[in-house]
Amino acid sequence: MKKVVGLQITAGTVGLILIGTTYMTLRNKKRNKLASSLLGELSKSLNPDSKGLESSAALDVKYVDRVFNSRSGKIIVLKKSTATRYANEIHKGFRPWYRGGDLEENIYAVFRNLKDKVQVSQVAKAYQREHKLNLRDQLKDHFDRSEIKTVLGIISRLPKYRTV
Repeated sequence: MKKVVGLQITAGTVGLILIGTTYMTLRNKKRNKLASSLLGELSKSLNPDSKGLESSAALDVKYVDRVFNSRSGKIIVLKKSTATRYANEIHKGFRPWYRGGDLEENIYAVFRNLKDKVQVSQVAKAYQREHKLNLRDQLKDHFDRSEIKTVLGIISRLPKYRTV
């Protein structure tokens, strides 16, 4: 009888510890997620140019895939050859200082020709495929704050996607 009571007390204690540990783990995960999003927004406001590029989902090469997975229906996309042509035009716009520097207006023109953020993502994907470089990193390396704001302004006006 004493053994049964002792086992019941032990099992109850272990159960309480398990429940408490699970609760604390879930609470800490929620706090970490909240703190991470708060720090992201804070750093974006402190350094809007590079953090703005980081937060721009359209420059993510996987954005187009996420849109296809989350939306039903037909989404308008660029042909692969068109996305590659746009990526090459952007790449030609990045020039060294001794060749006259970057051709910002040519790069802006490419972004202005794109109709939605899915197309921006397709061009970013083609840029990475063709030149083995991330378009977001290239923009950070070659453009100053005002030029990055111009690109982000162009992208922010675009709709997320277009359907047929």
